[in-house]
Amino acid sequence: MSAVGAVYIGLPYVLVQRLNLGTVRQGTGAEKTFALTFDDGPDPTTTPAVLDALRAANVRATFFVIAANAEAHPDLMARLLAEGHEVEPHAARHVHAWIRSPWGALLDPVRAARRVSALTGRAARFHRPPHGAYTLATVLGQRVAGVTGAHWSAEGGDWERGASPETMPAQVLSKLHPGAVLVLHDAGPGARVTVPALPELLRQMQEAGWQAVPLGELPGIRVRTWRDVVR
Repeated sequence: MSAVGAVYIGLPYVLVQRLNLGTVRQGTGAEKTFALTFDDGPDPTTTPAVLDALRAANVRATFFVIAANAEAHPDLMARLLAEGHEVEPHAARHVHAWIRSPWGALLDPVRAARRVSALTGRAARFHRPPHGAYTLATVLGQRVAGVTGAHWSAEGGDWERGASPETMPAQVLSKLHPGAVLVLHDAGPGARVTVPALPELLRQMQEAGWQAVPLGELPGIRVRTWRDVVR
């Protein structure tokens, strides 16, 4: 990697993507509460089933949506908001930051935040870039958009090869910890596993005493600082 690449990609990879400087990724407290988040929707073939499962379990979550999908399905956006879910921007175009032009990586958070805010009627608060990947342009774009990067501390692995609806609940429960931010997918490849697994996953979570909340309501959620990174 060139010196320029090391600064443009390597530095934010280490500081932001791995050490989560300037992002939110974890709450505090000893209670069995975690943030439940979904990426890549809304999708009319899969998101309704996710919403049905959440409503049946009386659970609210955070959905990081792709702007074009949200604009194409205003009925799903209306349902997300009506059922009390938090809706935040994921991307204008779902492209990994490392293969975008710097200008495109900068503009995507800005455009996504603006377009999603127009649908929700409120300013965007969080932004999760595709694949959780950052460049310096991504960081700058989030600053321009006025949003905070949102990472995760527990991954459902619903998109991984070999993942299945039968094994996913136990795998997710083994990764949960107080204050965790869990990422699943209500659209895309991960939905193949999450959609059929979610009712049983939610049942087992609640049976084990876990409470799921939207990211913005996670106790102790805050931006990680240099002090956290050093510690």
